[in-house]
Amino acid sequence: MTTKEKRTLIAKIHIAQKDLCMDDATYRDVLIRVTGKNSCKDMTLNELKKVIQDFKRLGFKVKQSWQKVTPKHGRKPTTTPDREAMLSKIEAMLTDMNLHWHYAHGMAKNMFGVDMVHWLDAQKMYKVVQALAVYQKRHANSQTAK
Repeated sequence: MTTKEKRTLIAKIHIAQKDLCMDDATYRDVLIRVTGKNSCKDMTLNELKKVIQDFKRLGFKVKQSWQKVTPKHGRKPTTTPDREAMLSKIEAMLTDMNLHWHYAHGMAKNMFGVDMVHWLDAQKMYKVVQALAVYQKRHANSQTAK
C-alpha cells in the first residue's frame, strides 16, 4: 500500500465530507457503517475506496484538478495587493468582451514592452484599463450598428 495513494483517498474523503455538509458525528457514522472503522487512517485502500463510493452514492461528485486550472478565459495572474483591484478590473473587462488573458498580456507588450500585464505598475495597469475601455466601447458600437 502506497502512502501517497492512501493520502490522496483520505483527502478525497475529507473533501466529500465538506461538500456533503456532514458534521463529524454523521461522518463517523458513515465510516463505521461502510467499513466498521471510525478513522480513515486505520483503513486499507479498498476500504477507503468503498467509503468514496458510498459518498458518491450520497451525491458527492469528484472534480478533476484540470477543471480548476483552465477556466474559459485563462487563469487570473497574481500580483501585489496594491495592484489587485486594477487586475480584477482588467479581468472583468476581458470576460465581458469574451477575451483571453493573452489579449491583456499582448497589450502590455505593445504599450510598454513588458511581457505580462501583472508585471506592470499601477499607473501602467490603469492605462491598460483605459485602452480596454476604448476597445470595449468600439466593440459595443460595432455590434449595435449591425
